Order: sequence, then structure tokens, then C-alpha cells
Amino acid sequence: MMTEVEYRKLIQGTFGVIEAAFENVDPDIAECDVSQGAMTIRLADGSKCILSAQPSVRQLWMAVAAKGTAYHFNYESSSGKWMDDKGRSIEALSFLRTYLREATGVDLAIGG
Repeated sequence: MMTEVEYRKLIQGTFGVIEAAFENVDPDIAECDVSQGAMTIRLADGSKCILSAQPSVRQLWMAVAAKGTAYHFNYESSSGKWMDDKGRSIEALSFLRTYLREATGVDLAIGG
């Protein structure tokens, strides 16, 4: 199992990649902010996507209220990706990119 320090670095890196992707997005369409280990992405229609660090289980959790879905992702060091813990082959950044494209029409430079 990875150490707390390794986990925190992975979370910070993941949040950094997502934040960087929002630099050229009009905040009237979508914006994100990070506070206390969670990232909130707010869309123009008022919907939210929340990503949160879960250090006790070394996971990244994602909730998409508009879709009524929530996912728990484990980091796979072999692939360097956050993959869902239910074995459905859902990768966190690709899922987020697809969701945001469908919800806003904006194609962020994140994920595969």
C-alpha cells in the first residue's frame, strides 16, 4: 500500500491537472476550486461534480449529482491511472472529461 505522502502527492497532481485544464474555460460555463481536500466543479446550470480525497482508504471519490452517480477510484501504479474500484474499467479523468463535454460542450485537455 502506498504511503500517506505518496497518496497526497498523487491527489495534488491529479487536482493540478484538472485545474490547469480549466485555465482557458469561461467561468460562466464551468469553473473549479479546491478547498480542504475536495475539488468542486460548478457548471452554468448549477450542477456540481465533486472530487474528494479519501486518505484513510487511499482513494479518489467522485460524485456527479446531476447523474445520480458516485465512483470510488483506486490508483493503479502499473497504468498511472485512477480506476474505479468495482472493476468496470472506468478511469477517473476520462470519465470526467466525457461528463464535462456532454454537460457543457467544452472538451477539456484531461484524461485519455
